[in-house]
Amino acid sequence: MIQVLHLDDDALFLHRCALSFRNSPLVAHINYHHASSSDEFKNKFDVLHPDAVMLDLSFGGATHRGLEVLRALRDGGYRGPVMMMSALSNSETILDCMRAGANDFLSKNTDEGELSFRLARLIQGKGLQTQQTNAPRHLPGHITGKSMREVQQRLSRVLNSSLRSVLVSGESGTGKEMVADMLHAQLSVGTAFIAVNCASLASNLIESEIFGHEKGAFTGANHSKIGLYEAADGGWIFLDEVARLSLAAQAALLRALENGEVRPVGGSRLRHVNVKVIAATNEPLEQMVERGEFRADLLSRLRGYEITLPPLRIRSKIERQEIIEALLGRLNSTVPVDGQEYRLTSSCLSVLTDLSWEQGNVRELWQTLQAMSVDATDGVISLEFLPQRLLRSAESTTAKASVPTPENAHSTPQSALLPPTLQQLCTPSFPLNFENIIDSVFEHLLQVLRIQSGDQNPSQRTVAQMFNITRHEASQRLSRSEQRC
Repeated sequence: MIQVLHLDDDALFLHRCALSFRNSPLVAHINYHHASSSDEFKNKFDVLHPDAVMLDLSFGGATHRGLEVLRALRDGGYRGPVMMMSALSNSETILDCMRAGANDFLSKNTDEGELSFRLARLIQGKGLQTQQTNAPRHLPGHITGKSMREVQQRLSRVLNSSLRSVLVSGESGTGKEMVADMLHAQLSVGTAFIAVNCASLASNLIESEIFGHEKGAFTGANHSKIGLYEAADGGWIFLDEVARLSLAAQAALLRALENGEVRPVGGSRLRHVNVKVIAATNEPLEQMVERGEFRADLLSRLRGYEITLPPLRIRSKIERQEIIEALLGRLNSTVPVDGQEYRLTSSCLSVLTDLSWEQGNVRELWQTLQAMSVDATDGVISLEFLPQRLLRSAESTTAKASVPTPENAHSTPQSALLPPTLQQLCTPSFPLNFENIIDSVFEHLLQVLRIQSGDQNPSQRTVAQMFNITRHEASQRLSRSEQRC
């Protein structure tokens, strides 16, 4: 077992952490301990010799007290991973923590799924291993965004239940295969997991491939064959694009789900198996049922538990940006050690975040980043490399957002269609006043925050957290914004 020691004087937050780790399969193989004072932390540290440490940045009424503890740990020779945490922080504070030897820095306002995910990644990144045989096989590194972390938690509850079927639906490219990977990662070592793409199997052989056949069952069946369903006995089978199953295969699957019985093609003897099913589809199964293309009773059986993945276009901008940054990291992981890492210009990141991604979702976004990197010979991915079809889409979106009202359509110059505080950025006067420009950008982003949060008067604390600045700086900027208005 991996020992984790957490120092924080916030009893409510400690309780949140304890619940998060208790409910998450990612960190189910740790023993979580906590302390609320420096003395208690030292005593437990000497007894436990923890494998990982979590430190609150400020506790006991002292600012940056956790930074002192961190420095003392490193000076004392501790080499385990350390995660610093704080409700409020700025970039300089985070850098101070990293310079002092922290391995990660996390806001205490983050959700529980992100907390357990980051701790698990930190532990595995340091090569710590659990000796439990029922520990997850590995932590998929591509679980990104709030939506997928919520799915991760839901899957853990499925695995701890008596459910025997899961139906995953969503548009193409939303990550249905990723959900199957996440479930596979949480299975105990040695548990069977068989993946089948139903669309890749010939329609006349699909039943034979999944449920097996006896020798002589059809032309070319020169020997008996165990089907993929039976091969998954004691574990899970993933049926991707389940809508492509033939009606005969649907009937066989229904029998297997209802009674745990499999009859190979051409055979007369039933074989009893214990298999759970996770099926995925981007087809509207209910409409297929109405057309007689999919069995209603099978759909009911598959819906033991449903997971619907949201398309990229309806996810929040914050989540989309997180996904883009994660995919950029995935792209950089393919760069040779002595190669130039890729980075996105701010304008390119903004456009990629705002695009609707109507068709391909995350898959199209990933392919777009790969394509743009080909032309970014200096490692800088900018808008000039955006495919023309997406550039036209971005221009169309901008045009729709900038359509003037009928009464001023013939009199409003294009620059005036921008928020007033940003007009000076498009028609700058020299010499530039950078402080005014920064204030203008702040006012515009503050308005975006008001719209997205639905709060017209966000608190100083909220603004400080969202803009990653101190509360003092947030107070000053809000005050200047009111004066300018």
